[in-house]
Amino acid sequence: MPRDDRTEAATPRRRQEARRRGQVARSLEINTAFILLVATAAIGSWSWYALQALQKFLIAVLSHCHEFHPSWEEMMVLAREASIACFKVAGPIIVACLIAGLIASGAQVGFLLTLEPLIPRLSRLDPIAGLSRLFSARAGIELAKSMIKVTIVGYVGFISLRQEWERIALAVQMDNFSLVAATRQILLTLGYRMGTALALLAAADYIIQRREFEANLRMTKQEVKEEFRQMEGDPVVRSRIRSKQRQVAMQRMMQEVPRATVVVTNPVHVAVALKYDSRTMKAPRVVAKGARLLCERIKEIARNNGVPVVENPPLAQALYKSVDIGREIPVHLYKAVAEVLAYVFYLNKLKGVLAGGGREDEHPGSRRDLAAHKT
Repeated sequence: MPRDDRTEAATPRRRQEARRRGQVARSLEINTAFILLVATAAIGSWSWYALQALQKFLIAVLSHCHEFHPSWEEMMVLAREASIACFKVAGPIIVACLIAGLIASGAQVGFLLTLEPLIPRLSRLDPIAGLSRLFSARAGIELAKSMIKVTIVGYVGFISLRQEWERIALAVQMDNFSLVAATRQILLTLGYRMGTALALLAAADYIIQRREFEANLRMTKQEVKEEFRQMEGDPVVRSRIRSKQRQVAMQRMMQEVPRATVVVTNPVHVAVALKYDSRTMKAPRVVAKGARLLCERIKEIARNNGVPVVENPPLAQALYKSVDIGREIPVHLYKAVAEVLAYVFYLNKLKGVLAGGGREDEHPGSRRDLAAHKT
């Protein structure tokens, strides 16, 4: 029985482990009931052919019994013919029962092949543990359930036979054919009624087994935490990994700031670094962005590397909120960004002229180049 502290539903991993060990919710009564019903149906449809096959075999044996000489060869021939006759009589019924058992098991647990329950364990040889299981409360409950099932199914069988009592009493007055037909009808009625009663009991038993199985699979809060820690790793380690990943991403982002074309700011809240080259890029791309302290760091790196820093609060906020790092700017921001780039290119060109043309082509592109990509 589950402990009181097992309040959490079983995780998928625990269910998978239980299934691997062969622990599944199933009722053997469902198999028994389904096999009984299928066997009854098979007997009803196969009985006449089976009787004819048995009759032919007996006639052949009895008509040649006076010619029988006990030798090894003739004994082997007789055994072979008897085996064939038995297979013709009972073979289809046995095959039908095997298929019924597979279907009943598959409907409950699906395809499951495990050798875990067959592995020998020394704990199973402990006589004290065996006696404790034998006289446990669960064993008493299972015994009571079995007695109830036997009583109900036996009562149904008794009622069925009592209803056929007159036909049974007249059996001594029937010819062979009538006796076989009456016996067949009685067996079919008995099989169907007892199988139906057992099926109803099996359905109730399966519900009980399912609830017990779910209760036994339940976990404590600590078990759930331990399993999550085993599957996902230690939270401390995962936090350190994420922190390291953020640091690496931050370093890569900061390495792109010196190669940016312009940094748009708000001016102390956010900063967005844009890069644009009309010869290789369709539209400006955000290469870095940050808020507050990171904003100041981006602006500091930009100034130290000669990257223009332009204050445009509406544009900076729009870029920061709507564009991820490494993505191109959306079409509706083309005009605003083109104005900033035109201003930057103008400044760069002016600086190049004043310096003798040294930086005239450092940042190629213009508002016209960006507008040409807008469709």
